[in-house]
Amino acid sequence: MSDPIIDIGILTIREDEFKAVLKCFPDDPDILKTRHREYALRTTDAGGGKRYRLAVVRQLEQGNGEAQEAARDLIDDVSPSLVLVVGIAGGLPSDDISLGDVVISTRILDFSLEARKFQDATTYNTGGGPIPKAIAASVANLGAREEELGEWWSDLPAKPAVAVSRSNLYYGPKTWRARVQESIEAHFGRRVTRRPPCYIAGVVASSDRLIKDPELLIPWITTNRAILAVEMESAGVHRATRDNTPMLAIRSLSDIVGLKRQDAWTKYACRAAAAFARAYLITQPVQVRERISPPATHSNRTRAKAAKLSKTEAQPPIQEAFANLIPLRQFPQTLYVAPALCKSAKQGWMLLRRGLKATSHEYVPAAWSLYERNVYSFADPEHCRLRRIMDVGGLEPFDSSSWAYSPDENKRRMFVYLLNSALKDDLWGHGVRHHMDQDVYAFMGHPKDEPRKFRYGNVKVRSTVTVVQHYRTKPKTGKGYQYLRHAGFQGRFRLLGQRWYLEITPTYRFTFDGKQLDRFHEDRLSGIKRLERNRSVLSQLLVWQALLRAPWTHADRPRLLEFAPLLSFEFQPTTDERDFTALDAPTVPIPDDEEISE
Repeated sequence: MSDPIIDIGILTIREDEFKAVLKCFPDDPDILKTRHREYALRTTDAGGGKRYRLAVVRQLEQGNGEAQEAARDLIDDVSPSLVLVVGIAGGLPSDDISLGDVVISTRILDFSLEARKFQDATTYNTGGGPIPKAIAASVANLGAREEELGEWWSDLPAKPAVAVSRSNLYYGPKTWRARVQESIEAHFGRRVTRRPPCYIAGVVASSDRLIKDPELLIPWITTNRAILAVEMESAGVHRATRDNTPMLAIRSLSDIVGLKRQDAWTKYACRAAAAFARAYLITQPVQVRERISPPATHSNRTRAKAAKLSKTEAQPPIQEAFANLIPLRQFPQTLYVAPALCKSAKQGWMLLRRGLKATSHEYVPAAWSLYERNVYSFADPEHCRLRRIMDVGGLEPFDSSSWAYSPDENKRRMFVYLLNSALKDDLWGHGVRHHMDQDVYAFMGHPKDEPRKFRYGNVKVRSTVTVVQHYRTKPKTGKGYQYLRHAGFQGRFRLLGQRWYLEITPTYRFTFDGKQLDRFHEDRLSGIKRLERNRSVLSQLLVWQALLRAPWTHADRPRLLEFAPLLSFEFQPTTDERDFTALDAPTVPIPDDEEISE
């Protein structure tokens, strides 16, 4: 049976959010297991007598990095027409909304990228962006569809009480506490008529911090006064779905920054967010996709099961194979060009690093190139150190896609150069270095460090592999020495069928100090490649897939490239493997003067 067609993907974070969503969408429960995740399947009313098929997934950890990975898996596994982030958020003191009310995102502001300088205030390179126009139109018109939404709150319990006058419930600067208390009194004071929860469309701010301190929130409000809610996941989902799948955040306010959270409001907000999500889907924000399979009657299921059993007995099982091509899902939208303030790339790097201390962690972008007295870059020079080598007065931004698919070979060549530079930049953030002598990317390690291990998703289970292994020679005469084996790959970007791919060729790098090649590198490399078989190569491909798609954890720099899973295809072998006669595998012994040490 083919995988079900999924219309809506719902992403939750907390256990109580997940349970609230499942309780709100109880119809046609089922489970879908994929290579990446397990999804709870449901159906719901899509209006007009139609029904949506939903896939609900919960991410195990908070944060935009985990949310980005979960959203990518959701898109790769079930290809929904719309992704909803449903759950709770913190609110700001407001006359319009308060605890239990629902915020629908019109724009996601990503505050994950921040710069902290000595004796300077923290600054932010705000990312994110608006929700897609097609979804924005349905959100903007919700006021005209009140009848369809109905009394969406009718199944919710009564709102919890709020002890408005208790001063120990408020925290933060004096003026902020006063503002929060005034807002709470306006909504929950003794003389205020109780009302059902309402919804409002507006800006949702997101970062990798749990924002409880008003002092941290004030710079955000200064940046954008339209912020209605703050949380930790929507920016990651926005990154994963950008230019790919529409997304929308539906967040109910469980607390107000400056007011101590109460568990009762958390539970209420979880249910309110789920209830509004159900009502919103009745307005049919995206078209219901066609179901081409016939109804699953008892006789149909019986025949399908019998046919499946017969087919399994008659033919070898279907197998999955992987190509060494990983699709490039996203690259920076803008390519910046400006007159150069340096005469050579070497001088450019000197200017970029001037004034940096050896212990400084300030980000220096590497995705730039100097060509014919112009600097080309994926990074905006007005927000980074590239302004030292680029004349921002003559800055011209271009749509990167116009270069990526240009008939002009020079433009495509420059685009590929920047892709390679961006790949080096991103991989450095994961502890992988590019070595120009071999044009190889390899895991970094040092003889004084412990062997480096990496956990990744294998074909069926999660596995751990040693990516930087330590070896020591024990010669019969003379002094022994240590060397390291680094897992690596050679990468080449290819344009195939109007889509860019990274071609990965797994290899190894043997060093004596973690950087310089060992004198027996070639011999050791040819020896290990004679030992390896297809399964070993596949494992290496899956390691690099996991690393290239790993959550981004650096707040001081952006992630430049996003990758989809490796290309794979299913096939049915013409010969069953059980028909083969096993032969003893040739062995390549380790020389007597060497031993492996973990």
